[in-house]
Amino acid sequence: MAALGLLISAGCAGRPGGDATAPAAAPSTTAVVPYVDVSLGPTPLVEMARATGVTDVVLAFALATDGACTPSWGGTRSLTDPGLLAEIDALRGRGGRVAVATGGADGPYLETTCATSGEPAAAYGALLDATGSTHLDVDVEASIPTGTVVQSLRRLQDARGTDITLTLRVTGPQAGLEAPALDLVRAADAAGLRFGVNAMVMNFPFRDSWARAMTDAVDATSGQLRALRPAPGPSGVAPSLGITLMIGRTDTGPVTTLADARAVAAAASARGLRDVRFWSLARDNGNCPGAAAATFDCSGVEQAPFAFTETVRDAVRAPAAHQHTQDGS
Repeated sequence: MAALGLLISAGCAGRPGGDATAPAAAPSTTAVVPYVDVSLGPTPLVEMARATGVTDVVLAFALATDGACTPSWGGTRSLTDPGLLAEIDALRGRGGRVAVATGGADGPYLETTCATSGEPAAAYGALLDATGSTHLDVDVEASIPTGTVVQSLRRLQDARGTDITLTLRVTGPQAGLEAPALDLVRAADAAGLRFGVNAMVMNFPFRDSWARAMTDAVDATSGQLRALRPAPGPSGVAPSLGITLMIGRTDTGPVTTLADARAVAAAASARGLRDVRFWSLARDNGNCPGAAAATFDCSGVEQAPFAFTETVRDAVRAPAAHQHTQDGS
């Protein structure tokens, strides 16, 4: 944890009672990247950008279509849907960056449907070509053939130079990434793949503060990656590590409030992480306050439209000198 300790200490130089003339901290490099569930239909990418100024997104999830190694959004919506492509073009016109994701919670996964290393690589290529993206996010929430997937990703990267992120599950505040996720990281490293890790800090048991539990999970994951992937320089693994929150009512009970999201995003920025993501843009509204269970189209908390997007945006943009690791309470 030494590298993180250095980053946290540097971020607290402007604490109350300190030197009023201390130099301002450098702007955060942590990006805000909402997930967009493309299978739901109309995607309000431009509406979000106009309302919040946030222009980076991850489009999710490309799955196998009718049991074949052919990608489509949610296994049903065409990759070349004209409405989606128009939104992507308009977002890019505002300077936006678009990543594309496979996998997710349900499937059917391309990674398991496609039998050989060549087939997933071809499916990934079709997804990237359709959207004009250069960034692939492989979200692993089920068993996959690790060797086949790693070989496919290496083949894709060698041919295209694709930026690759592995989105992986966290099992608890102190445990960090689950064992199969660590095995995938080891295999990808052994294959010479260049990739980042996105830790899903959601849906795990905790005590006391949910914001603190999520922040502790970030630190546990960072410690695991530092042990597996030693990196030179003071930043360590932070520039290749991102996190994903589930906003509002989560699948397993905890509610991620706006205060929780603010605290965790600020902590991520103070640590120099690559990005803060959340699931999902379609849920970033107050259409079902007090909902007893998580739903796909609203957060379950009282909020204005795009309030989580704006909250995370403001938290990561705040000067590091004013960011502290908080518990959100």
